[in-house]
Amino acid sequence: MPLSTSTEVSLYYDVVGEGPAVCLISGYRLSGAAWPRSFIARLSARCTVISFDNRGTGRSEKPDAGYEIGNMAKDVIELLDDLGLPRVHLLGFSMGGAIAQEVAIRYADRIDRLILFGTFCGGIWAEPASLSVFRRLLVTENQSPEEAARQAWPVTYSPEYLAANAEAVEQQLRRELEHPTPIFVAQRQMEALRKFDRYRDLPRIGATTLVATGTHDVLVKPRNSRILASRIPYARLELLADLGHRAIWEAPEEIADLIGDFLTRLTGESQMERATDRPGKSTR
Repeated sequence: MPLSTSTEVSLYYDVVGEGPAVCLISGYRLSGAAWPRSFIARLSARCTVISFDNRGTGRSEKPDAGYEIGNMAKDVIELLDDLGLPRVHLLGFSMGGAIAQEVAIRYADRIDRLILFGTFCGGIWAEPASLSVFRRLLVTENQSPEEAARQAWPVTYSPEYLAANAEAVEQQLRRELEHPTPIFVAQRQMEALRKFDRYRDLPRIGATTLVATGTHDVLVKPRNSRILASRIPYARLELLADLGHRAIWEAPEEIADLIGDFLTRLTGESQMERATDRPGKSTR
């Protein structure tokens, strides 16, 4: 079992593939096992893919405290130190995108390119989900992990995908529930997300950045990605048509190709972007 040995909190991790290293940071209540297998397989054909369980999730250590976004960003850096990786690409999904922003701001020299997927900057400038949508994320003391996961489906998957892929969604659920996230961890993660606010610091992000979101995301509305792309100096926006919050799960191979293309451009092209590009957007 690969567990970090020099981090403050022991973290379970996995490394597959060859090529430039990209570290994946999972979202709220999710462990590294939640990433779609076909997404990892496709991306690892072009990159070395590092996935791990955030503190409190999966097979990582589950302390009572320390779930602030800054602490989870420090976990990422300590894991990279443990793996002997001075610099990597970074992909953060949802809550993982908040952690990725924190890493990119506080530890800029450790990050090459940055992908912020289905995420937000926090604070008063972010556009929140409706109350009815938000309530589906909240975990209560009397809920089982399976009940909490099923409750969130209608706001994490697009209705069309959910209706057409019932078996795939069930199989995904089973993988995620092999090592379920305790209720107290989910509650502490949610509190950390409520306190997160990096709007004013986004211009400090110097990494070439891909901001992506599904156009049918009702949980983290697409306007949040527009805000991120407009505030980060070297950002490109991808609006993924007809996909929900879990766009990576709904179109894993297509999005692996999108990310792989972004990460494997020539270094010289990246330098040209810094010299000539201005924040903009593209749609698919």
